Amino acid sequence: MSHVKNVEAFTRVVDFCTGFGGNYNPGRPTLQIDALTTQLSHIQSAMDHVRIARAEYDRHVDERKQAFDQVPKLLAGTLRRLEASGTKPEHVENARAHVHRFIGASPKTRSAIPSEQVESVPGTKGHLQLAFVAKADAFSKLVQSLKTEPLYQSREPMYTVEGLEAKLLELMQLNQAVADARKLWRMALIDRDKVLYSNEESMLQVVRAVKKYVRGLYGHNSREYALLKEWQFTKPVTS
Repeated sequence: MSHVKNVEAFTRVVDFCTGFGGNYNPGRPTLQIDALTTQLSHIQSAMDHVRIARAEYDRHVDERKQAFDQVPKLLAGTLRRLEASGTKPEHVENARAHVHRFIGASPKTRSAIPSEQVESVPGTKGHLQLAFVAKADAFSKLVQSLKTEPLYQSREPMYTVEGLEAKLLELMQLNQAVADARKLWRMALIDRDKVLYSNEESMLQVVRAVKKYVRGLYGHNSREYALLKEWQFTKPVTS
């Protein structure tokens, strides 16, 4: 059962308990109607925080991908200008190696790996983050090599060393924004799971106690208990 379905089930349980009227009057404070209503509000807030944090994370991921997708064209233009500068062939090959690292190409074959394959890094999204960090590192090494090459000159702002440094800063900031957003999303997931499942008075613990109280109040075979018993709560294996 998903987290959303668990919350929906808890909502129904609270509705049923409210509908029992004065007959539902547990001594345990956390099982009383006001407490259940307040807890439901906290649960919904925790779920909203997860949705908002995930949407923000996805937005930063998309912005980063769009920016990085534009870089290979910039790198190709940079290489052409370096080749035309009259520098030594070994300096050009060194720069080309950094470009290959960025685009995911083998220096031997010089054939680019499709971007969708580069981004399909096995494992978690953390591996994908590392892939983009590696791309930025390759770009950084290219810029450093150009800074030590006096023959490399450009009148086009985007191809100057300063222009490339500005682009590098942008890429690094995008990587950091994704990392920060992912951290906030993971923290929201942790907070949600505490509210729903792991806290001492979590949704799961409270609803189990509510069912026991209603069973004791109306009886195991009562219609009232049957209303609650049909709503099952389980903690999903994954978030």
